[in-house]
Amino acid sequence: MYMSIDFLLLISAVSAIPYPNHDDASKHKRTLTPDNTCGGSNGYTCNPNDSYGGACCSAAGYCGNTDAYCGSGCQSTFGTCGSPTSPQPQASSLPQVSPLPPPTGPAGSSSPATKEGCLWTIDGSGSFTHILTVDFSNLTALPTDTLDVSTDHIPSIPYTQTYTIENVAVEDGTLQLKVPGGQTASPILGAEISTAEKNILYGSVRTMMQISSVSGTVSGAFFYKSDSQEADIEVITGGAYEGVHYTNQEASPTADQTTVALASPVDLTSEMHEYRLDWLPDRTDFYLDGVKQADLTGNVPSTAGAWLWNNWSNGDPKWSAGPPSMDNILKISKIEMYYNTTTSTGAC
Repeated sequence: MYMSIDFLLLISAVSAIPYPNHDDASKHKRTLTPDNTCGGSNGYTCNPNDSYGGACCSAAGYCGNTDAYCGSGCQSTFGTCGSPTSPQPQASSLPQVSPLPPPTGPAGSSSPATKEGCLWTIDGSGSFTHILTVDFSNLTALPTDTLDVSTDHIPSIPYTQTYTIENVAVEDGTLQLKVPGGQTASPILGAEISTAEKNILYGSVRTMMQISSVSGTVSGAFFYKSDSQEADIEVITGGAYEGVHYTNQEASPTADQTTVALASPVDLTSEMHEYRLDWLPDRTDFYLDGVKQADLTGNVPSTAGAWLWNNWSNGDPKWSAGPPSMDNILKISKIEMYYNTTTSTGAC
């Protein structure tokens, strides 16, 4: 697994940054336990020297050091909270990166596909049978013929999550996915939409997004079929892991996810930026404002699924942080998709 990038990256076959699965954001890669779980249910003991875990085995069965883990009491047989004066492990921060090279597409975006007969062709990425463009500047409501609103409930710690219709809105020419501020109890409400098409197999998807300046959420644009068939663009808005994360999730229980983490090379909160993911049979390519950031060849998804966009928090200090103290709103002005499906050959 190698990355085609000309500037400093934090790269590892096993992510140096704990990274959650889509449907259970509490699970992280650990050296101590398979998924940071502990306690009577599996017999694992927490290791106070694990910088991504912690000394306390919480009542819910997860290792950690913060009040979110220790506040409800520890399973003392499997690890106890450190004293207030004891030094606690600190997560490493993301590296700083060099300035990006100039974008190749117009206005800091990717060049559009070229129509050739029945196909849309993208230089370096191949040809696709379908196109979908959603320009929210021309809309006052979500186009429900092409996009669905999620209402899923997700078990996680220290807080569970729920996506709600009320947190999805089209206002001021943008799609707005909100995590309301000031939430202090489960479930933490957030927002998610997905394509109505659930049989996408490969594609180039570009999303114009403006990330919130309020810390404490994860904003995502990604392909998803299952935990083992997933390719992510995720932006963490604060905390130790603030930055942009590109990931192919582990394709089997014995595999490790393939991931790249970058400190934000530009201010992602002041204006719209284009986030692009090209999912191809042999790799996933990731772009920001038309400039390739990474290509990943490990754990490439191979099963048809849907494209999703979301904004969420579960209060995990080792990932989303938060929940946000004020409303955190992810704004999307445009979605442009070129893709294939397993159920239709397109216009021809």
